Amino acid sequence: MGLTLEAEQRLEAAGVIAHYAENEAAWLAAIKETKKYVEGNFPAGAKIRKDDIAKALVTIIEVNESYQDYRNVKKLRAKFWNTLFADLVVDRTWDQLEAENEDGEDGAEP
Repeated sequence: MGLTLEAEQRLEAAGVIAHYAENEAAWLAAIKETKKYVEGNFPAGAKIRKDDIAKALVTIIEVNESYQDYRNVKKLRAKFWNTLFADLVVDRTWDQLEAENEDGEDGAEP
């Protein structure tokens, strides 16, 4: 589904966007690894969409200690926060991921 304005506003109000910004490099690395995993396990030639990556990233988010500690401190108990956060990470990193694919900087053969 992707990041909606309403979701972004909720994340902003809860301070989640600031938490993302403080850990941006770690989340960029996590999404790169997630994208490689998805690409390696989808059928050859399949188009990888933002939501495919976000869905796989939720599993990483669910077990990420830093993010879960943050959620506990902020009392963000509902599981939908994981999905919203995954959408945020994808939204904030997608252009960079796509640019790296085009430039061949992601380690893939040109």
